Amino acid sequence: MQYTLMLWHADHVNFGRLLAVLESELARLHDARAPEYQLMLDILYYIEHYADALHHPKEDLVFARIAARDADAAGLVAALARQHADLRAMSEALQRELNDVMNGSIVSRARIADPGRAYVDALRKHVYTEETRILPLADRLLTDADWEEIDAETANFEDPVFGVQTQERYAALRQRINRAMQEPRAARQS
Repeated sequence: MQYTLMLWHADHVNFGRLLAVLESELARLHDARAPEYQLMLDILYYIEHYADALHHPKEDLVFARIAARDADAAGLVAALARQHADLRAMSEALQRELNDVMNGSIVSRARIADPGRAYVDALRKHVYTEETRILPLADRLLTDADWEEIDAETANFEDPVFGVQTQERYAALRQRINRAMQEPRAARQS
């Protein structure tokens, strides 16, 4: 498997970790407990900005090459590209609601919980489709030269949450993810 595909898969694993944290915060809303609204905003901001800056541009280049080489995959590729726009719109709407809460507005729990759960479900389905259908196609259809061109055409930078140096904005998020990853290990060791 190409290095770019491994990074793409790693991004998906990391998105899953973020969605688990977001889902736990949404559950707090459901249980009438106070969620960490800033943490939720940080998750959405990261997914939106990291994905738009690095993840999606590479995907779009891969999608185009897959569609050009496999006519049967063109519909799937087009649907996934549309989902990128839909997911961004869902994220932006949820971020507006969360910002309203952070700025002191009274917002019903449902105005955050319902679109939040819809976003989590939509992103998980999207990632699942990419993992099970697109990554195998990309691995089969793209050549080493394709991967070199894709890598040359897209930006590369350190992941602000999962990279070697976590950006200050995401320090609390990274700590939360680390704790969540350690909890199952601690339970197994007991």
